[in-house]
Amino acid sequence: MSRRDRGSTGPGGRIAALLDVGDHRGAALEARRVLGDPDASEVARRTAGDALASFRPDPAALAVGAAGVLVAVALTLWTVLGAG
Repeated sequence: MSRRDRGSTGPGGRIAALLDVGDHRGAALEARRVLGDPDASEVARRTAGDALASFRPDPAALAVGAAGVLVAVALTLWTVLGAG
C-alpha cells in the first residue's frame, strides 16, 4: 500500500482496515503512531485509544484462567504426592 493510499483512508479508517484483515500488530502500531502524532485529530486519537484498549485482556478472564491453572497444579500435586 502506498503512502498516498494510507492517507486517503484516514488514521481511524486505516486502523479499522488493519483489524478487518486480522493484522492486530499493524493496527496497534498504527494506533500508537496516531497517539504520538501531535497533528492527529481528536476523533483519530479516540479511535486509536479504543483500538489499543480492545487489545487488553479482560481482567475476569485472566482471573478465571489463573484459577484454572492453580486447580490443575493442585490436582497434579495431589495425584502425584498422594499416590505414594
